[in-house]
Formats: sequence, structure tokens, C-alpha cells
Amino acid sequence: MKKAIWLAILTLVALLWLVGPGYPVDRDDYQVIKKAVQDNPKAEVKGEVKWFKVLVVDNKTGKEKVKITMPIALVEIFARCAEDKEIKLKSMEARLNLEELLAELKKAGPLSIVEINEEDETVKIWLE
Repeated sequence: MKKAIWLAILTLVALLWLVGPGYPVDRDDYQVIKKAVQDNPKAEVKGEVKWFKVLVVDNKTGKEKVKITMPIALVEIFARCAEDKEIKLKSMEARLNLEELLAELKKAGPLSIVEINEEDETVKIWLE
């Protein structure tokens, strides 16, 4: 069980590290994108996020290698307990606050965060 919890924490940290380079470098660009998303009348939240899920599948056998389903509340507790509340992105002068990031993801509703397809494995991380 401890191994699964640590794997989930490491997955979350890796996710946060991967999300960083996707942010616009120019702060003005970020504000324009944020305003466009907020002003979009078609954007609707499709339900409340309750679960943080990770799935690793062996592409050769089709079997699940790792399957983690954690209540989003537990992920939020991990974020609150983290020693460093912010992650500094080396590629730019930006910082991500873990709690704020989780709040925004949760507010967005159920969504796929990342899917990585490699020759041997497929890794999927999503909120449900």
C-alpha cells in the first residue's frame, strides 16, 4: 500500500513537472487565454471530480501493470502536506502552487490530464 501511495505522489509530481512547459511564456498571453476560457459560453463543467486515476498498460500483453484510483480529497491532502507548496519551473521564471493547480483542475471537471503512448507501455492520468 505504501508503494502505491508513493507511486501516486511521484506521478502527481511528474504530472506537475510535465504541465509546466505548456504554460505560455508571456504573461499577457496567459491572461488572454484565461479570459477567453472564462468568457466562453459553451464551456460547461460536466460534473464534480471525485477521483484521481493512473493506469499503466503493457502494450504487448494488454494487461494492467499499475492501476491507481485515489479520492481527489486525498490528493488535496498530499498537496497541503507537501513541504514545498510551489514548484519552480526551470524553463521559465514561473512557479506553480500545488493547491491552486489542483483547485483549477478540480473546477474544470472530469478530464484527461495526460496520455503517453510508448512502444512498451501506455500511461494515462485523468480526473473522474
